[in-house]
Amino acid sequence: MVDRTHDETKLWESFIKGETAAFEEVYRRYYSLLYSYGIRMVGDRELVADTIQNLFVKLILNCRNLHYTDNVKAYLLCSFRNKLLDAFQSLRPMEVIEECHEFFPMGEEIINSLFKKDDVDVKNERRLAKAISRLSGRQREILYLYYVKELSHQEISAILGMNPQSSKNLLSRTLARLREFFFSVSTIWIFSILVHCVHVPVRSVWAFHFS
Repeated sequence: MVDRTHDETKLWESFIKGETAAFEEVYRRYYSLLYSYGIRMVGDRELVADTIQNLFVKLILNCRNLHYTDNVKAYLLCSFRNKLLDAFQSLRPMEVIEECHEFFPMGEEIINSLFKKDDVDVKNERRLAKAISRLSGRQREILYLYYVKELSHQEISAILGMNPQSSKNLLSRTLARLREFFFSVSTIWIFSILVHCVHVPVRSVWAFHFS
């Protein structure tokens, strides 16, 4: 098996040397990831697509001035996030995006799209959706990055502009808040929902329980 980190490092080295094949591969490999992340952030498909295009144009034009990285995914997510937030706020300057109720929506309609109909009681599914909707945008974002995209705290910290310990602390506080909103249901039940909802590995489920 090819080491993923080594593969990304070589790909990025080719990218910053200006190799066309590397441009095409980076774009092909990460477009869907950036697009789904952007839709979660702002829900504006045209703005997200335009921002991705603008990001890659900027990267290609300035490729020889870019720094080496061994984590292309985290680098691109961080760059894209910053560019998308700037674009979003230029269109809606009076809105504070961290407080926007549309920021990282993970309500009932999102959960329903991830569940098999027979996997969970509908009433409890809706209660979980409501509990998640009460979290802040930043809290929903870290749940998305950690559980859905399965990023490490090292990667999340680079994307969100914090250190890894702060990322761990944010996740811990978020899970505590989610338990608080869902206090009438056992913690064990919540993990079972998260496992079905975001395909969380068992090790992450136990991390959730003991946070």
